[in-house]
Amino acid sequence: MDKFKEYRASIDIDYYVYFTKAYFAFNAYLKAQYPTQNDREKINEMKKCDSIKVKFRQLIEREKHFSDDLIALQNNLNTALIKNQGEYILCSKVMIDSHREKELFVETYRRISYDIRAIGGEKFTFNVDGENSRPFKFEELEEKLRTVNLSEPQKNKIRDSINGFVASYSINLEPELAKLNRLDELTITEQDEVITKSYKGFIEILYSLRNALFHSEVKPNDDVMKVYKFAYFLLRKILHKIPT
Repeated sequence: MDKFKEYRASIDIDYYVYFTKAYFAFNAYLKAQYPTQNDREKINEMKKCDSIKVKFRQLIEREKHFSDDLIALQNNLNTALIKNQGEYILCSKVMIDSHREKELFVETYRRISYDIRAIGGEKFTFNVDGENSRPFKFEELEEKLRTVNLSEPQKNKIRDSINGFVASYSINLEPELAKLNRLDELTITEQDEVITKSYKGFIEILYSLRNALFHSEVKPNDDVMKVYKFAYFLLRKILHKIPT
C-alpha cells in the first residue's frame, strides 16, 4: 500500500511545470521578435502586436473553451490571491498599457499655478502654488494629499489629473471578459475595444504570473495550482497559433 500511495501522489499534473515550459516557449518567441529589449519592454511590445491579437480573437470566436478558460482564470485569481511585487494579480486591476512620463496638468487655473506630472519609475509629482511634493506612487496619492496644505478644490484637481491618467492604462478587465461570449451583440468598434483590452490584459497577467512563480512569490496550494492550470491552457493555445 505504501507504493500505491506514492504512485497515486505522482499522477496529478503539475501545472507549475507545464506553465513554466509554455512560458519558456513564449519567452523564446519574445527574444526572437524583440532581441534588444528587456523583459518589461518585450511585454509592452507584445501588447501592441496586432498579428498575435488577431490569433487571440480567432480563439475567442472559434473555440468556446478559450473564453471559458479566461473567465476561469479570472475567477481563480480572485480565490488564490497571488501577489507579484506586493500587489495582488487580479483581473479587476490590470495594467493594459505602460506608465509613461507626461505633463498631466501644467497651467494656471483660477489664478493658481499647477504643475502635475507623471514621471519615471511609475511615480508622480506636483507643484501647486508653491506646495511641492516628492515623487510618490499612485497608491500613495491619498496619503500625500492628506499631508499637504492645499484647499479641497486644489487637491481635487491633483486627484482628478492623476486618477484620469492611471485609468487610461490600468483598468478593471472583468466587465470586458464578460462580453466575450456575446461579441455578436456589439458593434464592430465595441468588439475591437473589448478584444484589445482583453488581449493586453491577458498578456500582462501572464507576465505577472511568470514573475510571481519565477521569483518564488507563490505559495503553492490547490487554489494557486488552478490559476496556473488555466494560464497554461490559454498560453498553450496561443503558442500553437503563432507561426514559427
